Amino acid sequence: MLERQTGCPDYPEPCDNVMLSSLSLAMAYVPMQVWEKPYDADVALHRGTLFHALDKPFIGEEAVPRGR
Repeated sequence: MLERQTGCPDYPEPCDNVMLSSLSLAMAYVPMQVWEKPYDADVALHRGTLFHALDKPFIGEEAVPRGR
């Protein structure tokens, strides 16, 4: 199915003739991870990751002010 995009807010010129099916969905940059000693299994299950470098806090709703 060929879809046409109507309006591109990030570009000053009109882009009504862009075929969305011809564009890439996404592109990611993933840096190389250096191997480190993994957590023990019980710690990893509790923390949600095997590696300390990937152990990031989840803030969730705490980061968004109430009333928004």
